[in-house]
Amino acid sequence: MNDKTQSGSVWNWHPELPLKLPPVFVWPPGPIAAIKYLLGRSFLFSQITLYIALSFVSWYYLYPDLSHWKEFSFGWIFQVYVVNQAISIIFASGLHLYFHSYKKQGTHHRYDHRELARDNQRFLFNNQVWDNIFWSLVSGTAFWTLWQVAFMWGYANGYLPWNDFETNPVWFVFLFVLLPSGARRIFTLFIEGFTGGRCTSSPIPSPQKRTPGPWSGLAMHPIKHFIYFGVVVIHLLLASHPIHLFFLMLLNVLGAYSGHADRGPGDQRQVKNRHCQSFSTLHHKYFECNYGTTYCRATSGLALFMMEQKNRLYECAKGKKKTIKTAWD
Repeated sequence: MNDKTQSGSVWNWHPELPLKLPPVFVWPPGPIAAIKYLLGRSFLFSQITLYIALSFVSWYYLYPDLSHWKEFSFGWIFQVYVVNQAISIIFASGLHLYFHSYKKQGTHHRYDHRELARDNQRFLFNNQVWDNIFWSLVSGTAFWTLWQVAFMWGYANGYLPWNDFETNPVWFVFLFVLLPSGARRIFTLFIEGFTGGRCTSSPIPSPQKRTPGPWSGLAMHPIKHFIYFGVVVIHLLLASHPIHLFFLMLLNVLGAYSGHADRGPGDQRQVKNRHCQSFSTLHHKYFECNYGTTYCRATSGLALFMMEQKNRLYECAKGKKKTIKTAWD
């Protein structure tokens, strides 16, 4: 199927099928292709760069100084909470206004036909956007701050393994690659296997967000918020710096907002590098499971590489009821 709008399809637009993954975790390995990918506009010169820059800005200017973290006190914890709320509101609101309110990118590369729901009693305030904003800011930012403050306290009191640029510059820089491409992706698939989707018999309900928008990215049940931000436990094992903690949290928050904008690439040059955003849209449209992430040919939780779900992915992406072949063939 061509990479263009499909008239009469369940999709408004989707990338060329079968979906292709970046040459990072592939077999046989392609180190040259992987390096080109990591150093190109798909990774280094992408929104990842923004998150890294904001992590440094947070360390030097936005969050309290390290000396304040040694004891829990309302003042510095509240400052962290306010900064987190401001980051969340500015980023998600900007995406929503750009893509949905003013439609600056148009509708050609929009995945879904449907608009965000209004006058629908399934949502708080009968409005999907306000519902998603409520869960994102009231529950999401609270658990984001809870986990972050706990680990900031751990750094300040020497309970977490520490590494800075002066001690080991190679490892310090490499973590900015490892955290988004490895640790976070694997953890995300694991928690989706426990908390999301019918194919895992999830015990945890989620706020409705079948039509994705930026604010839906963090619209989760409070229990799932607690687990979702628990990805920071990786810092118990890896020698790191608070900047890496901030970076991982921003990946979880801002990455969720940008990944649910319901938009493909802005122009044809970006198409080949943005196929994997379709995984999120599939997840919200059909709910069975989390079909994969940017770097992983995974489906849901521990049920990785199952042929049944590979077939289901192709079936869903094609918008047909009958499976013809897998999406990976």
